[in-house]
Amino acid sequence: MSTRRIAFGISVILIAAAYAGGYWPERQRRVAAQAESAVLRSRVADLEARQRIGALLGDVLSLSEAVSSMNYGQAQEMSSGFFDRVQAEALALGDSDLAPALARIARQRDAVTAALARGDQRALDPLRQAQLLLREALGYPPPPPGAQVPAPAAPAVEPAPTPAAEPPVDADQPLTDLR
Repeated sequence: MSTRRIAFGISVILIAAAYAGGYWPERQRRVAAQAESAVLRSRVADLEARQRIGALLGDVLSLSEAVSSMNYGQAQEMSSGFFDRVQAEALALGDSDLAPALARIARQRDAVTAALARGDQRALDPLRQAQLLLREALGYPPPPPGAQVPAPAAPAVEPAPTPAAEPPVDADQPLTDLR
């Protein structure tokens, strides 16, 4: 009986070794895949935040364009949405490095809103500052010193179209619209 016990013990040990031999490499691969997945999730979250900041940069550029073209009604509408999104993004980012820049931009809301209500081109100054902060947050280099957006020129007034010359009217012909 002792040989049976020895054979049984060896069998159990071999089965346990085979199980451990198959389990351990798979466990190591699973742990490595989980670690890689966590890193990738973090990277995706960073890229999504960066994409949202890029969208805010596009919004502030559009808003600046509306102010530059003296379309203050449209600029007021755009301004409200822009500052709402900035504030929401600042809250969403929490402790991120980007949150202080967004908070600085959000603090300019009242100044921009007041300038737009007055139809004042000085609304461009805080918007330019917002552009620079967003560019910096995205890691873009600042524009060269001479590349600042110039103040808009007075809008070009198109001359009124001249009426087309009408054909001469024959005195013997009855007056009817020939067009």
